[in-house]
Amino acid sequence: MNLSRRVVLFFLLISGSAAFAGIQANSMKQGNGIYSPYGKDTVIIRFDYKQSALYHPYTFEVIDSIVSLLKRNKEVTLSIDGYAYKDEGSDTICYYLSLNRALFIQTYILGRGIDSSRIISVTAYGKRKAMSQKKDKDGFLVNCRAEIMLTYPPRPEEVKAKDRDEDGIVDVEDKCPDFFGYIDNRGCPDTDFVIVPFEVRRSDFYTSSFSILDSVLMMLNANPSITITIQGHAYKTEGIYKVCEGLANDRADMVKQYLLSRRFNPSRINSVKGYSSTRPINAGKTPKDVQVNSRAEILFTRK
Repeated sequence: MNLSRRVVLFFLLISGSAAFAGIQANSMKQGNGIYSPYGKDTVIIRFDYKQSALYHPYTFEVIDSIVSLLKRNKEVTLSIDGYAYKDEGSDTICYYLSLNRALFIQTYILGRGIDSSRIISVTAYGKRKAMSQKKDKDGFLVNCRAEIMLTYPPRPEEVKAKDRDEDGIVDVEDKCPDFFGYIDNRGCPDTDFVIVPFEVRRSDFYTSSFSILDSVLMMLNANPSITITIQGHAYKTEGIYKVCEGLANDRADMVKQYLLSRRFNPSRINSVKGYSSTRPINAGKTPKDVQVNSRAEILFTRK
C-alpha cells in the first residue's frame, strides 16, 4: 500500500482519537513504482494534552510511512516544528513542551536509520503559532501538535527534442533538419517547383504572379515532355480550416485556369489539389512568412 493510501486510512482511523496525523499533499506522481511527488507536504502529528510523547500505534505507523518514503527517495528532506496550546502552561512551559514534541519526532526518525543531514531544522514555537481553530469538529485540541514538512526535489526539466527548422519533425527523425519540410517527405521540402504568390486571405493574383506564370509557360512550351501538378495552400492565420481549405482550392484553380487560358494542354496537368493550411512552407513567425505561405505551387515532373 503506498504512502497516500496509508495516510488516508490512518486519518480515518484516528479521527475520533486523542492524537492523529493528517496529510495535505500538494502533488504526487507515481513513476517506476516509486512514490515521487514534487513540492512540499505537511504531516500533522497531534499529541495528547500536556504530553510530549506518543503512545498510539497508528500514529507511529504514519511516521513509519514517512521514514519509508525517506529511505526510498534519498533527495527528500524534512523540517520538524513543535507547537503547544496556550492552556498547557506558561510561555516557558509551552516552549519546552513544543520543543520536546519536535525532538521526540526527530529522535524517532533518527532511530529508524535516517541520517541527521536529512533533517533541515527542528523548531519550537511554543504557543506563538496557534492554528486558526482551538478544537476540531470532534472536540480535540489541534494546537497540541508537531508538524513534519517534507521537501521533495524539484521536478526534472523536460528535455525537448530539437527541431532546428521548426517544421514539427524532430531533428533525429528529420532527413532535412535545416529546411522546413513535411512528414510525408521525411522532413524534407518539396523540390522542383515554382511558387505562385497570393494576397493574404485572398485568391487574387499579384502583378508579379502573372510574370511568374508566363515564365513557367515559356519553360513548359520549350519542354513538352514535362507535366505539372498544381497545389493550393493557405496559412493557419488566414482563417479556420474550412476557410483555408476554400482559399487553397481557389488558388489552385486560379493557376489552372490561367494556364488553360494561355492554351496550355490540360492533359499535361496531372492533378489540381488544395491542401488548406496543412503544408506551410515555413513556421509563419513574421508577416512576410505568412505572405509566403499564401500561395500556390506548380510542381514539375520530367518523363
